[in-house]
Amino acid sequence: MDDVNKRIILYLMRDYRYSQRKIAKELNISPPAVNYRVERMTKDLIIKRVALYVNPNFYGKYHGYVAFPNTRDWDGEYVFKVKCIEHVNVYEIEAESKEGLKTKISEMSAKLGEPTMVYIPEQTPYNPSTFDLRLLSVLKENPTMTPVELSERLKVSSKTVRRHLRYLYKKEFIRLVPIVDLDKSGVIMYAVFTSKVEIAKKFFHSTLFREVSDKDAGVFVNIGNSIQEVWDKVSKFREFDPKADLMIAQSYDVA
Repeated sequence: MDDVNKRIILYLMRDYRYSQRKIAKELNISPPAVNYRVERMTKDLIIKRVALYVNPNFYGKYHGYVAFPNTRDWDGEYVFKVKCIEHVNVYEIEAESKEGLKTKISEMSAKLGEPTMVYIPEQTPYNPSTFDLRLLSVLKENPTMTPVELSERLKVSSKTVRRHLRYLYKKEFIRLVPIVDLDKSGVIMYAVFTSKVEIAKKFFHSTLFREVSDKDAGVFVNIGNSIQEVWDKVSKFREFDPKADLMIAQSYDVA
């Protein structure tokens, strides 16, 4: 895949709402050229689909992250899954309480063995409005629906829809996630688990795909162009945190 396509994917993975017009300006090509390339990559299943990720906190639930050796797959429920080249699978899971998360991890351990990592961040569950629940229910059917299309389905003004969407995105309750074939695209997705949260926020700002953190630790999922680029970046970060763990993704999915 050529460099232009790869750079388009990098923009979309970091924020799928980034307009094709802005991408075109960054890459010095026309908006129709960006649109054609995105459509072609979708047809070729480099971009498999666009999923709506919903933070379990939105539904008043708790979530956590757990990694297991990938000699077996978890066939139960999960929110987000990453299969890593280090022979581990990382799962984001949800439950009604923190105790419920521990119970679920015990159930998973009974089938998958002892976890290699467990991270349950500090979090505050949310109490969504009836309208927000309706909005997400419709959006899940087609995550790329425009505010105008959503307003027509919900029988409200597009201004109301935009206001609610802005809030949900700002609070990181929702996110559009393009599911990309990493092998075909040549894009590298990698996660760094570190206790140096404030340093990591600044260090990985330009490559960040997703962050989950509290005052004690965090997982910073990033996007890179090559293994060498990733190695150089993480090696530099380990000057600040020699104990930082690195996991490189082979594939990922949103349930």
